[in-house]
Amino acid sequence: MSVTENRRDPEAASAASRPVARGWRIAIALLLVLGLIRALTLWAHQPLYAYANSYDQVRYTACFDLYPDRPADVPPTQNSPQAPYAQYRFIATDDPMCYWSSELLFQGATAGLYALAEAFGGGPLHSVRVIGLLRLAAWAALAIALTIGFLRRGRPGAALIHAVIVAVVLADPGNTLYLNTFYAEWTALLAAWALFGLLVLWRHQVRSRWRFIVLALLAFALAASKIQHLLLPLALAVVLVVADRLRLRGTSWRSAAILIGALAGLWMQFIQLQRPGQMVDSIRQYNQAHVVFTAFLPMASDRVALLDELGLDRSCEAFTGLRAWQLPDMPDRACPGLSGFTRGTELVTLLRHPDLAARVVWGGVRALDPWLARNIGHIEGAEFALIPPPTPSLGHALHAVPPLQAAVLALPLIVLLVLVARHGLRRDAPLRDHAALTVVLMVVTLVITVLGDGLADVAKQGHLLVNAALAFAIIAIGAAAGAWIERRRAPP
Repeated sequence: MSVTENRRDPEAASAASRPVARGWRIAIALLLVLGLIRALTLWAHQPLYAYANSYDQVRYTACFDLYPDRPADVPPTQNSPQAPYAQYRFIATDDPMCYWSSELLFQGATAGLYALAEAFGGGPLHSVRVIGLLRLAAWAALAIALTIGFLRRGRPGAALIHAVIVAVVLADPGNTLYLNTFYAEWTALLAAWALFGLLVLWRHQVRSRWRFIVLALLAFALAASKIQHLLLPLALAVVLVVADRLRLRGTSWRSAAILIGALAGLWMQFIQLQRPGQMVDSIRQYNQAHVVFTAFLPMASDRVALLDELGLDRSCEAFTGLRAWQLPDMPDRACPGLSGFTRGTELVTLLRHPDLAARVVWGGVRALDPWLARNIGHIEGAEFALIPPPTPSLGHALHAVPPLQAAVLALPLIVLLVLVARHGLRRDAPLRDHAALTVVLMVVTLVITVLGDGLADVAKQGHLLVNAALAFAIIAIGAAAGAWIERRRAPP
């Protein structure tokens, strides 16, 4: 595979030499400050605003023997979807569960700070807001770094659009509810945000060793964040490679870097899925149950016939619509025959029944609403309480106006089709390429979520999908506004 060098665009070099007007800088700074205030307000809220533990958090904190502070008769690894906990403590257990993830960088640093505090005489209780603060610091650093990068290259328009995305989307409770948690969604968000941002920023930059390494590490971090994202960076890399072959007849250094990082992350997740033990077995059983009971059976035209085809006991029909944790026993014991339901069986069934496949996919799209997940509590000390509507969130607007959500989700594909029809595939068109990457991210995230976990938790598992669609909507509006301004300035 030959790797071509991207030469610096002369127009971009000329733009970088021009100073950015003071008004642009002020507007951008105000937007970044607004975003930081929104995020800080939710991080510091009393009582704690965060997503409760739906069991996923335990798979990470078990790596450090770190669990919520609860009465001694509550098993440390037990989930608590009713409400988040603000205090955590170290509790030694015999549970071997430890999920490998790039998210462990944040959690390892947090556990280290907790241990250091105890070593210097601190008590056994530790605030979950510590990891929230670390995440917020990384969030702010990335926002500032990308903004400065755009400004230094004389691209105030791109910097302004990025600042709007930061203030409106990335600082939304749909994201910041993950700050004071031990979920991996925040790490996945940062990796995807940085990856997309740097692809735009370095579009016409020559290769350097550190740029190559950074893109490869980001692709690895995204693939390694969650099982649901194991194929996502690879799909993005394929889009870039195809685009390079069409226009450059080679492969750019950006594509090569992301491809290498994506393959490394995929390999790590593949190894993880082969690990023996209770953790991987329970994940497999829960996923099998979710696909069958939340996706296949609710969407089947004849449930009994489908159960017979899958080799499952007909008594399993009683679990239609239930999540795995709602079953009376472990899934393979509650539903005889479920252990024989494999990924191969799932794919063959969907190929045999395209009508079922279509209904399942459409059900996944509908299950993206609401963006603010409602199957777990948001408020400390409450019982499945959600943050109140007065708290500003795009999630409230999307849920209240379904056509708006449909338009936001459909926009990247519409723009992609329009720009391909207008410019073709060989012409250099940044917005078209961004639309293609966004569409691929959305499609791959949705398909992997639905095929991997049914419709059990699409709003949470599809977290990146909604972010990508909202961010692209702002980018498309900014591009349209910029084109209109250019036409107005053009001489008659």
